[in-house]
Amino acid sequence: MGSIWFSGRGVVDSIAELIGYKLGLVVSEEDLATAVASHGLAELWPLEMDASYRYRSELLEELAHRMLAAFGDADAASVLEEPLVVRRLMREFPELAEDFGPLDYTLKRLPQLKPPVGSNLIDPGPLLDEVEEQWGPRGVVIASRLMLIMDQHMVANPWSKVRRKEYPSRAALRDLFTSEHLPLPMGLFFDQRFIDYLDANSTALEEMHWRQFEGLVAERLRREGLRVEIGPGRADEGVDVRAWNPDAGSDAPAVMLVQCKRTRNKVDRVVVKALAADVDFEGARQGMVATTSSWSPGARHTVESRGYPVEEANRDTLITWLTQMRTPGTGVWLAGSTPTPQ
Repeated sequence: MGSIWFSGRGVVDSIAELIGYKLGLVVSEEDLATAVASHGLAELWPLEMDASYRYRSELLEELAHRMLAAFGDADAASVLEEPLVVRRLMREFPELAEDFGPLDYTLKRLPQLKPPVGSNLIDPGPLLDEVEEQWGPRGVVIASRLMLIMDQHMVANPWSKVRRKEYPSRAALRDLFTSEHLPLPMGLFFDQRFIDYLDANSTALEEMHWRQFEGLVAERLRREGLRVEIGPGRADEGVDVRAWNPDAGSDAPAVMLVQCKRTRNKVDRVVVKALAADVDFEGARQGMVATTSSWSPGARHTVESRGYPVEEANRDTLITWLTQMRTPGTGVWLAGSTPTPQ
């Protein structure tokens, strides 16, 4: 493979632009340095901005993939886990050692598929029908998996113009840590790009702005199908988020009241007792204290001994939410859904 010479500044600017183009995030040099330190990338990163560095093309591609993954790109993370497509498929489908038929056929026919005019999406349906005729349902699963893996490689490829989504504007990563603004006009409470970033950087949960944390919790409840109302952020009298069943009337009491605590300290019993009182006063069904830390043993004992209808959403809960809410690494250029291995 060939080599490319870059200045240190050229490497930094190129990676920042790649993250902006692929992920829709505006990142600063400080953001990049943080990612390099926290994801073990120092050996690939330039030390001096004015110095010149020689990168082999495969090393530069590895750096790009690892930096994209560090900022929440599931496709890049998947490619890094196993860069070789065939080896990955052989591990998932051992029977390919005996018959490469569906794999070879799909690789041969895939380049012949063309997207409709005005679109970059390829419909795999006709090809999958052909595979099924010759190799049955299992062949369809193998062919589908091959196309999805190739899709991931295409999306994560730093040299390609393919990206999962074209955002109308780029979001500044610093807003996750400094801004009280939430994307409410879009009918959402939290930016998907920040979800993907936090999924890859859970240590940043304690550093995010308290208002963004409220937005994350509200967005989780919205995705669970509830009708959600987020408080003003200040002077909310201890209730940050209220949620209703989707068919509840405008005068119905909320089914859940939420208090959000973005903190490193454990939540004490005073907080859960106060929320329990609010739940009773408003006629809600349940309360939740969501925190980037956890409850104290005293808080848990109080809830259990008094039977308060208040649940704990702690740091481990948040990490589970992020994994469930993140953008799946399935790429964008294949139209429709395809089967997954059984």
